Amino acid sequence: MHRFGVRVGLVLTVILSAMFSIVALAYENEPYDFRGMKWDTHIEKLSDMEIVLDGGDLKAYTKKGEKMKLEEAKLSALHYIFYKDHFYCVHIEFKGLDDFNKIKDVLFKRYGEPEGIQLYDKRFAWPGVNASITLEFDESIGRGELGYKFLPIDQEIVGEETNQTAEDAE
Repeated sequence: MHRFGVRVGLVLTVILSAMFSIVALAYENEPYDFRGMKWDTHIEKLSDMEIVLDGGDLKAYTKKGEKMKLEEAKLSALHYIFYKDHFYCVHIEFKGLDDFNKIKDVLFKRYGEPEGIQLYDKRFAWPGVNASITLEFDESIGRGELGYKFLPIDQEIVGEETNQTAEDAE
């Protein structure tokens, strides 16, 4: 009986996640690429990438000659993340409130109002149909992060983790 309950719970979680993704409204100008690199591109098609972290199915790369700016904001790190060798997400780090405000302004201009503006926490999210964007800044350490994520691959990862959890519970 316990296994049945775990399976039902996992199935409901996956169904609710899928439903939320389907009904989520796309924000303005939802990106289908990042700096010209289309989501889901296979790493073999990209000759200018250097691996910096190998986590098995997840690998992080930097791009040779990468411009470490987002318009006027300075970036301290920019990593391209691949899942099973397919372009999955971008992780960007920056320092300082000034660069946070510059990045925030760029994102508001490109993508419109984020969902659930939380100025106090300095966190913003643009949940989309194909890609989501998050921006966060921690004033206590003076650092922030910007992330872009391709949702079809994210859903694949969640599905695989759900299946693995169900197998482990048996």
